[in-house]
Amino acid sequence: MTIQYKLNIATYPVESLVKIVSGLLDSIIAANDPLIENDATITHFHSRDIPNITVYAYLGRILKYTSFTNEVLLSILVYFDRIVNLKKSKYAINSLTVHRLLITSIVVASKFTSDVFYPNTRYAKVRKQKKNAVIFSFY
Repeated sequence: MTIQYKLNIATYPVESLVKIVSGLLDSIIAANDPLIENDATITHFHSRDIPNITVYAYLGRILKYTSFTNEVLLSILVYFDRIVNLKKSKYAINSLTVHRLLITSIVVASKFTSDVFYPNTRYAKVRKQKKNAVIFSFY
């Protein structure tokens, strides 16, 4: 006899889904980091160095200062999949790109799925950046 588990995404705690999504992203990063080449194309999403904050801690920070819903988390996974498939040669989810892609995707997904969202300056403060130039390149 098999047991079927059902996940009601509407009532599932966001903090728990953050843990699941960050685990998924960590496994993607672990697979993609060895593929980073020195002569690879640099995009607006590339950091100079690998940030000192884990994906889980970063998502927790974003959630703390700019609350978001489960729909936003699921949307960013769809965005990441589409970005990588659309521009395979340019974009990859790795340690150098994941943090900027996360904050940008959360901004876009929040504005798409929610009636109430924060201004770009709020997200820039969470990211510790004065301008939100990266977000505009995402559009």
